[in-house]
Amino acid sequence: MANVFEKGTKFAATALALLKRTIKAPGLFVHKYGISDFLGAEGDVVNIKRPPLLRARDKGWRTSNAIIVDNLTQSKIQVALTSFPYSAVHLSPEEATLDDVDYVRDIQVPQVTAITEFYEELIVATLAAAGFVFEVSFDPEGSGAIADPRKVALRARKYFQDAKVPTGGRFWLVGSSVSEAIAGHSDLLAVDTSGLPEALRDGVVGKLGGFIVVELDALDEDESYFVHETAVALAQVAPVVPKGAIGGATINEGGMAITQIWDYDSVNAKDRSIVEAFAGAAVVLDPETDESGNIISDGDKVQMAFFRAVKVVFGTPDAAEGNVWTAQITGAPTGGTWTLSVDGDETEDIAFDATKEDVKAALDALESVAGVKVTGTTTKKITFTEPVLLTKTAALTGGTTPNVTITKVS
Repeated sequence: MANVFEKGTKFAATALALLKRTIKAPGLFVHKYGISDFLGAEGDVVNIKRPPLLRARDKGWRTSNAIIVDNLTQSKIQVALTSFPYSAVHLSPEEATLDDVDYVRDIQVPQVTAITEFYEELIVATLAAAGFVFEVSFDPEGSGAIADPRKVALRARKYFQDAKVPTGGRFWLVGSSVSEAIAGHSDLLAVDTSGLPEALRDGVVGKLGGFIVVELDALDEDESYFVHETAVALAQVAPVVPKGAIGGATINEGGMAITQIWDYDSVNAKDRSIVEAFAGAAVVLDPETDESGNIISDGDKVQMAFFRAVKVVFGTPDAAEGNVWTAQITGAPTGGTWTLSVDGDETEDIAFDATKEDVKAALDALESVAGVKVTGTTTKKITFTEPVLLTKTAALTGGTTPNVTITKVS
């Protein structure tokens, strides 16, 4: 181990290189913040200001119409350091003297792998806890649009287009069961992975509906999200090497950071290797707008929502077939749309403030539906002439985490 102590910077660089080669999910996202962003930051939170959104107006030709003056409304990307992942291991005198120990192979690689898995799980947990505006269903055993992964991807693409999410850098992150359901699709395209981070290349399944499909080990087998490369903001900072350590180094490079420390544990009479970092992640929210494109605000506070990702509900819905269902709009939305699917046959978009007549018209337009009855106002009771499986998608805006709740009555 003595040679290791003399080469702190070299081995820290090796650790960072290992991290870059093995890390998948963090390599997808382009918003990365490091030590220079956090120095002096209040509450260990970075607030990155974004340019205000403005909408051009038409004054009219040869008119004396008064102009409308808009307020400049700022919004921010916020990300905080919240975690301190580390891996610490001992090397006994017996191991150092008698065993064939290769430091990089036997100690450093397992430690960096542990940090990598922590980063992956942090990002997946951040996505799982997000308040999604958009949601789609994918049931390979079902029928209609929800059984076809290409149509599922096209639905997510429509949501992104409507929300003006940039066309480049779109990914479909999938667990193993979702990946298996997609892999054999006839429209799945091969992808040139040369421009992708090295760690991602082995996980690429193909391209479908404009999304690069990437399998992530950190996702549960039936977990899945459509994301844009700007959907998650990451923070990684390398802690300083403690003055009491025998050796070590910190490296911050390309939005990734790691600290390698070596010291001697006199209590246990063993050398000790530590790899560590500070980390944080947050979803990137955008200002909500009304149907005219104006930013929605509550006084001086801009209403923000998560538009840069779409949650996928995979597999057969829990509800069994039924004749009578209710659809309830929750969260007091002020805009957006939702849809209903009857046995996989999806309606056109339904407005957030649709009447019972609007909902009935959307259902009647489906070839598989006849004689449906819709009653009620806030909660709409939907009665079919025969048992059906009713599901929904929602892309509602405004209010407080708006959604549509579908409940089987009988």
